[in-house]
Amino acid sequence: MENNVYITKQTTPMPVFYPIGLAMTEKKLFINNDNMAVCVCPKCKETKGFNVFGYESVNEPVRITHLCGCGHSQTLLLERRKFHRKKAELPGLCTFTKEKTKRTMTVKDLSRGGLKLELNEKTDVKIGNKIFVEFCLDDEDFTLIRKKGIIKNISKNYIGIEFYPGKPGNLYDKAIGVYTFE
Repeated sequence: MENNVYITKQTTPMPVFYPIGLAMTEKKLFINNDNMAVCVCPKCKETKGFNVFGYESVNEPVRITHLCGCGHSQTLLLERRKFHRKKAELPGLCTFTKEKTKRTMTVKDLSRGGLKLELNEKTDVKIGNKIFVEFCLDDEDFTLIRKKGIIKNISKNYIGIEFYPGKPGNLYDKAIGVYTFE
């Protein structure tokens, strides 16, 4: 499969394809569980859904160009993560179950499903270890977040964590969901 995939708004039964060079902006487009991705034109606010079946398993970035009926062109990067991630610089504390010692950390990115943190010091934790994190969002209320999770990835001082699922209506999950889409 080629790196450049072109999908555009369909105004006729057959799609009309445009070269990727026409795109003026790039935005992430999230694939849902039905292999659909929804795009909103930043110019006219028209919403368009795309069936992206077959692209969810491609192991390289997939960019599509969408030309809206209003004439606006944008490049869309298909994002295959379950949840939208937001870059962050949020100081906090973490405790590894085996150590019981609180360590300082910085949340580098955050989603409803997990986070990436940076530790200020080396540690000998392993993938699969349990962790508890607490930090405040930099929203208007400086919302306190406390979550348990499991370590899924370690790279130098960076640790990727998947949160344990919260109970329906969990206030921390709601706050993270609102924060990541601001």
